[in-house]
Amino acid sequence: MVKEFYNQIGGNYSKAISRMQNDERIQKYLKFFLMDESYNQLKTAIEANDCESAFRGAHTLKGVCQNMAFDNLSKIVEQITEELRANEFEKALTTFPTVKEEYQKVIDGINKII
Repeated sequence: MVKEFYNQIGGNYSKAISRMQNDERIQKYLKFFLMDESYNQLKTAIEANDCESAFRGAHTLKGVCQNMAFDNLSKIVEQITEELRANEFEKALTTFPTVKEEYQKVIDGINKII
């Protein structure tokens, strides 16, 4: 079930299992992901045109996604992080809808298996 989740979201189950040892532990951390506020920080800052806060939210979310081996989400969050780091806010605004879409796939997938 966890492996199928990773396949559906474009994640790397092999990397996740090597870090977290078993599916039960992965599920535990998936619950923690649902409580992480970095996406909300990014979203709120984007809506407020606050590049600095958006960068902090994106940078934190990037690390969380990398730790969880959410590869597809991690790649797009890495892109928006670099755009925000370079103060390319207009580019970040065009990237954010893809971040939102990939994030929602992960959330929907987590909610199905928890």
